[in-house]
Amino acid sequence: MIFSTPIKYAPITQIANPLLHIASPFSGKVLPLIHHPVQLFSTGVLGIGVIVKTNQALMLAPCKGKVIRTTQQGCEFVIRAESGLQLLIHLHIPSEYKKMENLLQHSVGKKSVSPGDVLCYYDVPQDTPILGSLIILNADKLGPCYYPLNNVNAGKDPLITLARACKL
Repeated sequence: MIFSTPIKYAPITQIANPLLHIASPFSGKVLPLIHHPVQLFSTGVLGIGVIVKTNQALMLAPCKGKVIRTTQQGCEFVIRAESGLQLLIHLHIPSEYKKMENLLQHSVGKKSVSPGDVLCYYDVPQDTPILGSLIILNADKLGPCYYPLNNVNAGKDPLITLARACKL
């Protein structure tokens, strides 16, 4: 059962009246959230979003905002963006790498972040399967949302584009 309408792909040049681009916290191939191996994410229970299949355990802040919560050994952040969006940013790596000795850089304990700040960066082998998720927790009042690119670079490319005005 799918709880939230999946975000669909639409080329960035074909999105009429884009209002807001949410920068990608990850680098890699973009896929719909339904491909996430954890059912809590894939069913859309938490909200709408996308995943990025990456080969780097690096997660950047997609926007300026306040850090509401940090969990999962520093692999999951909830950020309230200045726009009012509440974003869940999650790095799905094998548990054996979620150890302090593998943590190269982090923002655990920070109260606010700016675009491009490193949220977490873990040292994991290159062939380790890693998924990054960006979920909009308060998307119930949003208009259409799209992922405008099939491949993204962290901190440079838009991962999700909102297409019309909404009340947050």
